[in-house]
Amino acid sequence: MNKFISLALLLLCLTGCASTKTIKESYSLNDKSGNGVLISSVSNRGGYSGYSVFYRGISNGISGNIKFGEGVALLPIPPKGDFSHLNRKGEVFAVELPAGNYKVWRWGVSSGHVFLKPIVPIAIEFKVEPGKATYIGNFDFIQTDSMGLTVTGVEVNYSDQSQIDLDIVSKKYPNLDAKSIIKGVKDDAVYLGLGGSNRTSWNIPLGQM
Repeated sequence: MNKFISLALLLLCLTGCASTKTIKESYSLNDKSGNGVLISSVSNRGGYSGYSVFYRGISNGISGNIKFGEGVALLPIPPKGDFSHLNRKGEVFAVELPAGNYKVWRWGVSSGHVFLKPIVPIAIEFKVEPGKATYIGNFDFIQTDSMGLTVTGVEVNYSDQSQIDLDIVSKKYPNLDAKSIIKGVKDDAVYLGLGGSNRTSWNIPLGQM
């Protein structure tokens, strides 16, 4: 029984507490490294799920994503995140990337056996410069539909939240000089319904059908 409980707690940690790897607290920018940093935030208003934003290099073939939450968890307990003092759910990410041109090409939500993605193509382009950090804005996922605890519909809004996000960055990563942060989103920009509504797909194992 104790082994079962220990295994359950381990699985909970792996599924419910995992987050996208970001730079270390002691990280410092170095233009000689050829790398820069992508800064962005993901927030959500709705049920616990995995909320992701996917990016890829336009010419260098590098791809990745930033994600808040998880699609599957033994207990749907949201992580504390970076916005708890504002009564919001979400996290600010800082990811080291090789210098180059990139674009955000889609968002996604994983919620149990359900996967959501936009029906309209997305192309938010940004540039990562050596020894610089580039802030590209906030992606806010708003739940619009559900089936029990499963999120089956969302609307995603994209906006400039630099006053909030960069204040958090200065506390999380004190070595990132504010003068080295480039804004890759227009001041006070707000784009509602990014990617239109969502396309929903179900991935249910045969044994559960």
